[in-house]
Amino acid sequence: MTRTEFRLIVAGTMLIGTTYGLARFAYGLFLPSMREEVGLSATLAGIIGSGAYVGYCLAIVLSALLVERFGPRRIAVAAALIAAVGMAGIAVSTQAIWLAGAVLLAGTSTGLASPPMAQAVSRAITAPRQGRANTVINAGTSLGVAVSGPVAFIATGQWRLAYAAFAVTALLNALLLLISVPRSCASDTAKASDGQVDGLWRPRALTLIAAATGMGMASAAFWTFSSEVVITLGHFEQATANIAWILIGVAGLVGGAAGDLIARLGLNTVHRGSLAAMAGALGLLVLSPSNLAAVFVSGALFGAAYIMLTGVYLVWGIRLYADRPAIGLGLPFLMIAVGQIVGSPLAGYLIGSRGYLVCFIAFALIAVATALIGYRTTERAAFQPASTSP
Repeated sequence: MTRTEFRLIVAGTMLIGTTYGLARFAYGLFLPSMREEVGLSATLAGIIGSGAYVGYCLAIVLSALLVERFGPRRIAVAAALIAAVGMAGIAVSTQAIWLAGAVLLAGTSTGLASPPMAQAVSRAITAPRQGRANTVINAGTSLGVAVSGPVAFIATGQWRLAYAAFAVTALLNALLLLISVPRSCASDTAKASDGQVDGLWRPRALTLIAAATGMGMASAAFWTFSSEVVITLGHFEQATANIAWILIGVAGLVGGAAGDLIARLGLNTVHRGSLAAMAGALGLLVLSPSNLAAVFVSGALFGAAYIMLTGVYLVWGIRLYADRPAIGLGLPFLMIAVGQIVGSPLAGYLIGSRGYLVCFIAFALIAVATALIGYRTTERAAFQPASTSP
């Protein structure tokens, strides 16, 4: 691997970690403190969480289209800068409406971040290493989640201070991206301008859409309310929730091996096994919330399953849109967010009306139902890479 390739992977992994792990998912970790200080109900907390997903949806569509015209560098740097502004806004918010707006702005950075990195990898890294590079960068989410946990320990009760530190990290990442991500390729820009690419719709895209949406919906309850389950039902301190959050991030690093596992076991096996693990994590947490070992195992299962599944959909999407990698990543990731937009407020409603147990079991069943979505042999063959890459 060349120095240029390595630097791109580092910058991209940091971008995904900053936007997904800090700007988006850390909201669930700090939610208990936010609710106490700002005065949020469970339903409103779910609506604010879904606001980040709405911003993500709008941004990922825009990003996938703009990357083809303006190149990956500008969009990647913009993602880091927007994350910085959004997280700075969270740090200074004193009312629910301002907090919601800042969470929404920070959430848009995640949508902007992924498509330019897929495009940059396809242009700057040699074909045999592209798949592994994509899934390693994608696992940056877990790195960000893992980092946010220790920060929560250091800044106990000081979520504003934590988000201020996250904003500074995003600014540093913008500088690294500026020197690491390649400019747009002239031929790519010409193709985008002249329309010399296939259209957006591809055969069997509906299966990918359904699977990604179902997974996103199933994951929403855990991302937004798992820390509350640990504290409210399990009667643990915030420190325990922080440790569980760290385990989510650390375990998720195995998602970087998604490309290799799909090549060896097949997409169906990895997809269904990961969804089964996610369902198990949801059920285990709410059925044994006062069992410390169960809480930690649940966090680890969820982290590994979630990042592995995003890697699965990344593999499938880019193979489906081999000529348009930004679109190939953007479509399934958009549908994951759509599922989370629906899932987050629904989880808040179920918790408020039926309790945590009913909510988490219902979302576990959504994961099981999604696992029933399969791929025909012709589809599976299409996603078996010649190398270990997706």
